[in-house]
Amino acid sequence: MWRVYAVIVVVWLALLPPLFTAGACTAQFDAESAKLQADAAKIRTVESALQYWASRSLPVATLSVDECRQAKPRFLSRCGSGPLVYVKVPVENQVCRVYRGSEIKVQLQYDEFGRLARMAIDMNPFKTFPIPFTSHAIHWAK
Repeated sequence: MWRVYAVIVVVWLALLPPLFTAGACTAQFDAESAKLQADAAKIRTVESALQYWASRSLPVATLSVDECRQAKPRFLSRCGSGPLVYVKVPVENQVCRVYRGSEIKVQLQYDEFGRLARMAIDMNPFKTFPIPFTSHAIHWAK
C-alpha cells in the first residue's frame, strides 16, 4: 500500500512546481515581446536584424526565398516574398523550461526589398484548468 502512496506523492510533486511560477513564464515572454517592439528600429532590415541578434549573443538562422520554396519549414504556413530571420531566445526560468518550453521563437519576415513585413513571437502556451462550479481557474506553468 505504501507504494501507491509513494506513486501519488511523486506524481503530485511532479505536477506542483508549475503552479508556483508566479507568472514568470508569461512575464519573460511579455518582456521579450516588449523589447522587440521597443527595438523595432534596430530590426527594420535583414542586415540590422542580424547585427541586433549578434549583439544579444543569440544564434540566428536565415532562410532565403529560394530555400523556403525548396523546403518550407513546418512552422511556416507559406513562404514570404523576402528572407526570414529566425531566432530562438532561451527561457531563463528552469521550471518554465521543463513544463512550458525551453525557447521563445521569434520570426522576422522581410519583403523583397529587405524591409520588415511581419514579426511573430511564439512560446508554448500555459494550460488553464477551470475549477468546476466556480469562476476560478488554475493556471499551470503561467
